[in-house]
Amino acid sequence: MQEYYDKENRANNTRKQPLDDVKYITIPSDLLEISTASDDTTVAECIDDLKKLSKEPISNFTGITNTDLKLQYGPANLPYLQRCDMNYTQLVRTLNSWADRLYELNYHSEALQIFEYAIEIQADISNVYYKAADIYIENNNPDKIKDLISSADNLNSVIKSSIVNSLQSKLEKQ
Repeated sequence: MQEYYDKENRANNTRKQPLDDVKYITIPSDLLEISTASDDTTVAECIDDLKKLSKEPISNFTGITNTDLKLQYGPANLPYLQRCDMNYTQLVRTLNSWADRLYELNYHSEALQIFEYAIEIQADISNVYYKAADIYIENNNPDKIKDLISSADNLNSVIKSSIVNSLQSKLEKQ
């Protein structure tokens, strides 16, 4: 417990640092141009949310504590970094909802494009990986599940091993 308090004390006394090494996420314009099923309420809401988010700072700090962020960037930057991370969380949830709805509406190739982008930005939503795997299987391309396993294995998330194990099971059944 004392170690924690010492670390927190050091973090709270860290001077404000430049944010030059923060990796920002930009939503690709071609993704926002997908208009498939845009008359569907859920799809339209997701696209609208993503367009708004595209104007915000987005960064993935999954698995990094506030204490570690303060140690690296100073406590003065913490509110901004938390905002970036909240935007990231909203981004991956919105991508998952959008792709999931397209999948339900049988627009599997468009859904896969969105799922793959979510995987590229290290979304830690298991459904993203499982549905992408299902589409690969439907397209007779189960070897692509190996890429999903590799991506999931690089996540900085507590659900990493669960995703990897489930994907390995799907692959073994092929």
